[in-house]
Amino acid sequence: MTEWLLVGAAPDSPLAVRALLELGVTHVLDCRTPRPVPPPAAVCPDLVWHSAPTADDGVSRGAAWYAACVSFAERASREETARLYCHCAAGVNRSPAAAYAILRSRGWEPATARTRILTRRPQARPRYFEDAERCLHALGFAEQERQ
Repeated sequence: MTEWLLVGAAPDSPLAVRALLELGVTHVLDCRTPRPVPPPAAVCPDLVWHSAPTADDGVSRGAAWYAACVSFAERASREETARLYCHCAAGVNRSPAAAYAILRSRGWEPATARTRILTRRPQARPRYFEDAERCLHALGFAEQERQ
């Protein structure tokens, strides 16, 4: 999405985690439902891993979920060399929605954030973008950009 924010599918193997490290990823936001066993990224000592679990069921993620995603991204952005990888199972619905919320919280206009995500991740679907916008409005981010 940006030099700082990447979106994709779950890095469910040591090889996939190694590839993230080679890309300079320092933080991982996992948007999948909880795993019965910690995924490889969660136990990698070179990554800061955060789980923001949610089902891909078509209903609202809720403002609290978007706030958790934005909060983790904000914490990561305080580190000068941070690079955040946001993922769900396939990188199609939940992680693009989280990335949209993150970009919007950083001052991106809705159309610009949407276009960037759909251009850089063509398999992404904007399934939750409108939901993200409603929840960000409830959290006060929409008001921020107008001030």
